[in-house]
Amino acid sequence: MKNFKDKNIVITGAGSGMGRCMSIELAGKGAKIIASDINKQGLEETVEMVKRNGGTIHSHQVDVGKETAVFAFGENVLKEHGHVDVLINNAGFALGKINFKSLKMNDFHKIMDVNFWGVVNHTKAFIDNLLTRPEASIVNISSLFGIIGVADQVPYCTSKFAVKGFSEALRMELMNSNVVVTCVHPGGIKTNIAKNAVHYGDDETMDKFEKRALRIPAEEAASLIIKAIRNKQERLLIGPEVYMADSLVRTSPVGYGKVLKFIMDKAMQ
Repeated sequence: MKNFKDKNIVITGAGSGMGRCMSIELAGKGAKIIASDINKQGLEETVEMVKRNGGTIHSHQVDVGKETAVFAFGENVLKEHGHVDVLINNAGFALGKINFKSLKMNDFHKIMDVNFWGVVNHTKAFIDNLLTRPEASIVNISSLFGIIGVADQVPYCTSKFAVKGFSEALRMELMNSNVVVTCVHPGGIKTNIAKNAVHYGDDETMDKFEKRALRIPAEEAASLIIKAIRNKQERLLIGPEVYMADSLVRTSPVGYGKVLKFIMDKAMQ
């Protein structure tokens, strides 16, 4: 995508973190931002930041985990703006450290509804319109945990592996079209995802995780994603730990778990 001027860009989870940073940067490049989030206060803060810098933004409070809400949002956006050029499926949340045996299944369903079905439903809501544009982009945010499976994070890993699989299959379907599908695998980004996670009482582990693992500024990650859209890059890894994990999985697709467990146990001590 050569430039973003006057492009209509939908960004989910725009009330904080990478979604907010992408909204601010893309608006600064002349894009018209259509921002959504379930957090009304966070969304309003993003709107204020974008407008303060002279950007154009429209906001919608949406629960991306509810299918009817997503399709209603899609209808409203197309009715108000006519078309969409870029869809960034950024919204998501995590669970705190919890083994599968002790996991509450309603939390598993909820994380799949938001992290996976939210991506699928938004894509379905806009795909027909995106295909009519001269050039268009779908960006799906997976994770480091969409490359490696990690103990005590079964639901999160499942949702992010699903996003990866969905993105890759959709990319093949759209290979000869105008729509580029980009799957992003961020590592330790400094956002509120750990703080806003559904916790199971292991606050000490989460504090250690926030201090030691979340090292990359959200602004830096947002800029890398925007660069990937501009360059029509179909896969983006963010963070040295993601490159390491990707290489490890390729080298030892089964045995990598033992290596990672040793590394992670050491890191959390």
